[in-house]
Amino acid sequence: MDDDDGGASPDHYGGGGGSITIVCKMCGDKGVYSPDDDEDDGYFTCRQCDFVNTSTQALVADPGDFQPKPSFIRVRSQSTKTPNPVSANHTQRAPAAPAFYEPDEPRDFVPGAADAWGGEPEELGTRVRQRYVQGLQVILQQQLQVLVERHRAGALICGVAGTIWVRWVAASKVFGEMWARKVIAEDEAVQGLKRSSSGAAALGQLLPLKGQQKPPEVKCEWADEALIRKDRRRVEFIFLRSLRMMLPVYSTLSVCFLACHVAREAILPTDIYRWAMEGKLPYVAAFTQVDKLLGTSLKHCPLNARQLFRPVRVIGAWQLEATAGSIARRIGLRLPSVNFYAIAQRYLSELSLPIERILPHACRIYEWAMPAELWLSSNPARVPTRVCVMAILILALRVQYNINGHGIWEEISEAGSNAGESHPDANLPPSMKPDGSTSEKFGTRELLCALADAYDKIDVAHDYSKDLHSYLKYCRDVVFPGIACSVKEKHVIEDFQEMYKGQEDKNPKVRMEETRSTNGVKKRGWDGTSVSARCLPTSSSGIRSINLEMEDHGFCYMPPRKRPRSDGYLHYRRKTTAGSLACIGHADYYMLIRSFAKLAEVDVRIMHDSVLKLERRLAWIEERIGVSLDALHNPAS
Repeated sequence: MDDDDGGASPDHYGGGGGSITIVCKMCGDKGVYSPDDDEDDGYFTCRQCDFVNTSTQALVADPGDFQPKPSFIRVRSQSTKTPNPVSANHTQRAPAAPAFYEPDEPRDFVPGAADAWGGEPEELGTRVRQRYVQGLQVILQQQLQVLVERHRAGALICGVAGTIWVRWVAASKVFGEMWARKVIAEDEAVQGLKRSSSGAAALGQLLPLKGQQKPPEVKCEWADEALIRKDRRRVEFIFLRSLRMMLPVYSTLSVCFLACHVAREAILPTDIYRWAMEGKLPYVAAFTQVDKLLGTSLKHCPLNARQLFRPVRVIGAWQLEATAGSIARRIGLRLPSVNFYAIAQRYLSELSLPIERILPHACRIYEWAMPAELWLSSNPARVPTRVCVMAILILALRVQYNINGHGIWEEISEAGSNAGESHPDANLPPSMKPDGSTSEKFGTRELLCALADAYDKIDVAHDYSKDLHSYLKYCRDVVFPGIACSVKEKHVIEDFQEMYKGQEDKNPKVRMEETRSTNGVKKRGWDGTSVSARCLPTSSSGIRSINLEMEDHGFCYMPPRKRPRSDGYLHYRRKTTAGSLACIGHADYYMLIRSFAKLAEVDVRIMHDSVLKLERRLAWIEERIGVSLDALHNPAS
């Protein structure tokens, strides 16, 4: 006996509800049977010749265990036209009808979710792609809005970022016609290679090697739709992984910085990174606003906003700048150099240095040298552009204030030791006194004291790391947003926060001493002693501390020049000690570059290498100018 294709399966519990058409293998009679026609053993008997069909059996189950749907009887079929007796062992399996298909995973109970889970893989990939691109665009709009409203960026960046974003999406080819097929084929190829390699390794352990054999070719076809439907969840994340590689979530930050760069804003990659980390720029928790602006995703995409737009980490300032350069190169955007005047003015203002005196000299060096490091690059190993701006400022300060190892910082240290127990502000130069009133010239001593004071005031720590209350608030709003807590847990959290706040209110003085002070009043040292941030170092301790600090950063301390051969510009070199390169410098030079390095958030040696590279470029330009002038005065005969 056999069944017809498309016949309905009988219900496996009492109460009717299904039927099946069976062809007798003995007499060829074709009849429709219901679940009530089976025998006690579940087999069906032909009504003409009483032949028992052993290839089809009805199963019995509790009606409460299953939903009243068909597809619980497995039917074996073999197409026969003659009533020749055939053994049941020679029957073949026929493909199940669509009515017999039962999903392996329960469907979501949200209205419209079944449409998002069903359909062809191409349609599923289109929905995931559409939702992903729209969500990234919404996040980018939120970031631009915050940059304009909170961080005082010009509204021009919104139009520039829109153009860059459209060209970037087009260059990524994420909307290609064959994108879904290509992603599935590549994944199947990778899985096939893994299976073939594991099979070859197992076979090599069992059989002796008889020479190298070529691994079998892997064919990746789109026709295996049953496997794709069965492994639908894996296919969804295959699409998501491909989208995150073509359009990463952090590309929104790079587009924001690139727009600021084109619009000539004095916003640096370090600013974007810091704001994104501290939650002042929508990035880590931006996925919580996507559903509010675009609607529920389950009606169109089976993946939620947390799975789609939750970033794994915040990229650093170096990678952010390199990504911006890569995007500009991909879309064919001709970039200008950085806005040197605005960035240099900002740095000098943060270091409390005289802008009107220093900035014009730095701008002349910038216009004369025009180093290539002032343009964005897609190379992540290249020195950032802000470091080159700092190198030009350092070079201008060295030339203008004659910082060439004359021992000015050592003299300041001696003045601090001779002061003894006097007030800390008594030995400060007139230009560095708190009231700001001075009639003397801002010289080298004042410059080094200003840099030393600014170095202590520069705070590179994040705002959420100041105290426990700020950190807990940061974790709740940025790190773990949208996580629901029970009423009991909320009460426990509130009780702990009140206890911590009460302890803070009881001992405000201890808290002020333990935290790092940025107003120059008091500061807790590594040894636990409270020191003044404004007091000048003593002669012995000041030189010893600066010597140890230089050694920690890979510098070798050089004593002051006693008999300088000339008062010209001093070029420093690096030497090899114990198989590694060590930087050599005086205390004056180190006090200069360490403040700029801390403000730019780079290592001191990187800043020193940038200064040396700029000095070599300027020396090469001077040499070429000299050769050109000689050629003009002495033309060839």
